[in-house]
Parts: sequence; structure tokens; C-alpha cells
Amino acid sequence: MKKLLISTFAACLSASVLAGGLNTNSNQNASFERQMSQNGIIDIAGMYANPAGTAFLANGWHFSYTHMSVWQQRNITTTFPLFSFNGATPGETTHKYNGKAKVPCVPSLSVSYNHDKWSVNAHLAIGGGGGKCSFPNGLGSFESLVGGTIAQGIITNIAGLYAQQAIPAYMAQGMTMEQALAAVSGPAAQYGVNAFNTNPGQYLKYYTLDSQMEGHSYVIGGQFGATYKVLPNLSVFGGVRIVYGTNGYDGYIKDISYETAGGSGTSDDITIDCSQKAWGVTPIIGIDWKVNDYLNLAAKYEVPTKMVYKNSSTLSPAAQDAALSNDVIKKFSDGYKVREDIPGILAMGAMVTPVKSLRLMAGWNYYFDKHVKKGVQDVDGQDVVATYKAGDMEIDNNTWEINTGVEYDLGKYLTVSASWQRTSYGISDAGMTDLSFNNTNNMIGFGVRVKPTSRLSFDLGFMHTIYQDRIVITPTALGDKVDVYSRKNDVIGIGINYEF
Repeated sequence: MKKLLISTFAACLSASVLAGGLNTNSNQNASFERQMSQNGIIDIAGMYANPAGTAFLANGWHFSYTHMSVWQQRNITTTFPLFSFNGATPGETTHKYNGKAKVPCVPSLSVSYNHDKWSVNAHLAIGGGGGKCSFPNGLGSFESLVGGTIAQGIITNIAGLYAQQAIPAYMAQGMTMEQALAAVSGPAAQYGVNAFNTNPGQYLKYYTLDSQMEGHSYVIGGQFGATYKVLPNLSVFGGVRIVYGTNGYDGYIKDISYETAGGSGTSDDITIDCSQKAWGVTPIIGIDWKVNDYLNLAAKYEVPTKMVYKNSSTLSPAAQDAALSNDVIKKFSDGYKVREDIPGILAMGAMVTPVKSLRLMAGWNYYFDKHVKKGVQDVDGQDVVATYKAGDMEIDNNTWEINTGVEYDLGKYLTVSASWQRTSYGISDAGMTDLSFNNTNNMIGFGVRVKPTSRLSFDLGFMHTIYQDRIVITPTALGDKVDVYSRKNDVIGIGINYEF
């Protein structure tokens, strides 16, 4: 019982390390909140989306600083037949697990110096991950596995009694003990499942547990590069982003007790506290073609980033014992390395200026998620989980985004803007877990830019995300487990831009 509980608990945690969690983020400044279609803009705020466009800024220094606040909910509704035996909620088969994340400050900074054909620039922001989420009541995967493990122990006992009665009959037919055991194993196991499922309340009275999960993820990038005008209306960009990633997982299942027809029992507390850190380098190239005063076209490509996280972990005594022989729990062992790359990105955009005061934007982003590599190595560099591509198991299709936006100058001092973006994820059912999931969504953003002087401006924007719920059905021997994944997200950003 103890070893199985530890193994399944670790499997839940490892899902967040080895599945899902697409570490990309295009929301990196307040200008994005008010106008999300930035792939073709020419502005200091477009340092991330269109770095090649900075070549067309005026000579001199350009600064942009942003402060964003994020409110997010990650809610999972899980239905599982055995939930009805939870002593805290008897008879209820559907439980809700709500996770809340609030990030009061997400900063970013962009700097560019322009001189004639050259522009040298830097950008610092959270490029992936970027928050902390707590599930004070644990997760459905934890509870379903506790109930399932207890039920499996009962089923094993039922099967054992069936086998004791059936083996003499097989031996009476001339079989040896080994032959009889082999012949009865399959029917006995099926009999145990059928007997339990026919009347589970006859065998399992109740179970109780206390569980909690908290996780955080931050991927911070410092981008450095240069832009050069190869022609008066054509510029190219080359640069790198130095990436630092940190993840943390702190969870437990404790105070596990249960009562069955055969008596009561308990299980040892299971706790895992694991932090991970990694460094990586992302080469970036870009191009901007200012066709004329009315049309600007741009494109950018980011090379996939190799990220190998090193574990710093503390495990409970029960988990430490299991780590000696269990490959799943080993993945969280101190000093082990977990590979979780950032996908390559291809982005293209356009900006049309039909009249001087009006700008229309459109963009497209494509993330090469299927080619992201993952894996785990021990302290000696030996594979615990061999490196593989996410598309082999977790990704059906690469993520893509389309967006469009509009800006209009209401005189000399005020610009109003609005935008829309569609993000479509191709994550398979196997890639969706209650620790790490992404939902296809539509985002709307709007806001203003206030320009008190020709050199100083302020951005104020608000972005709201409308997610599509995702339903994942997982068949088990004890009945279907049904998870409904939903999310909510709101962001407010304020930024200051200055040039001299």
C-alpha cells in the first residue's frame, strides 16, 4: 500500500515536469495589454515582438518600463466513483479543486540606442512561466489515486480468496501448483474487480486524507542584440536571450486512514519538496521591411532553447525509501536533472497606416511544441527517462496564434487601442494534467497611450482571457475518471516610455 501510494503521488507531480507546461509568453509589456498584435509595430514597446523594427526609431536613447499585475484561476472538476467514500463528503462523486494565482508585480524593461543605420538594444522580461499557484485542497489526481490504491488492495484480497478456492480444482485436473497459479491469476483478478464494482460499499466503508499542492514557475529572459539597416527601408536583427528558469513543487498527502470490511488502516505521510533551476540561450533573428509610409511587414524566428533543470529536493522518509527502487520517485531525487526545452517560435506581422492617425495590425505566431525535448538523468548522467520529443506522447499539434489590433490617435496627446488574439493548443489528453494544463482561448485587450510630451508617453492596458473548458475522460478498472479543466485570467499593465 505505502509503496503504491508513493509511486502514484510522484507520477502526478512528474506530469508537471515532463508534460504540458508550454513555457512561452508573448505578454511582456503594458503595450501588449492594450494592443496584442505587435509583430509588425515600430515602437520601443515592440522589442520582444519585432526587434528589427527598432531600427526605424529616431536617433538617440529609447526606454520602456512596464509593471503588470495578474489574477488567474486554475479550476479542475473531477468525477470519480470512489469519491463517494470520502469521509468528509460521503456520497459525492464530483469534487472541485480550485487553484488561485496572484502576481502583483510582473516587470519588464526595454532599452535601445539608435545611431544612423545601427541600433543596439536590450530587453528583460518573464518570457515563460511566471507565477505561483496553490491548491489548498490538493488535486483530484491525488485523491483518486488514494481511493484507487485502497480499492486495489481490497480487490487483491478478493482475488486471493478466489484463487485459494480455485487452485485445488485446477490441481485435481493434474496441474502442478505453478501451472494452477498461472491458470487462475487472470480469472481471479477479473473476479476481484467485478465483485468490488458490483457492490463497493460492501468492502470499502470510507477513507480520509489531507492533501495540498503548491507550485511556481518563472522563466526570465535577458535579450541582447543589434539591428542594422541594410537598405533605407529594410532592417535585420540578430541577438540572443539568456534564459534563467526556476520551478518549484511542494505537495503532500498525509493523515491517510480508511476502514474496510476487513478492518481499518493508515498509510505513511508522503511529502515532496523540489526546486529546479536551469540556464539556456536562445538565438534570435528578425527582419523588418518598411514597404512605404502605409505598410510595414516583419518576421522573427527564435531557435529552440535547451533547458536542463537540476533538482534540489527534500523527500519524506517514506519517499526516500521508495526512491531506492522506484524510477518515478527518483525523478525528484536531489541532484537529478530534468530536461524541459522551450519551443522554437516563428512570428510574422503587418501594420497598415491608411491615414496618419489610424494603424491596423495583424499577426501570426507558431510554436514548435512537438519538437521540444524532455527527459531525466541521475547524478551520474545516466538516463532515468530517456530523452524524447513531446510530440511523441503529449502534443498532437503545434500551438498557433492569430491576432489583430487597431490604434487611433485622438489628437496629439491620446491614442486609444483594442485587439483580439486566438491561441489554439494541440495538447493531447495524455498531456493534460491537473498540475499543468493549457486551454485554447480568445483574448481581448484595450487601453490607451497618453503622450504629455513628444518624448514621454504612458501605456495603460487591460487584457481578459476567455478560455474553452477541456474535458478529459480516463477509463479505469474502477470506472471512468472525468476531469474538466477551466481557467480564468485578467491582467492590468501600466508602462512608461521615454526617449532622448
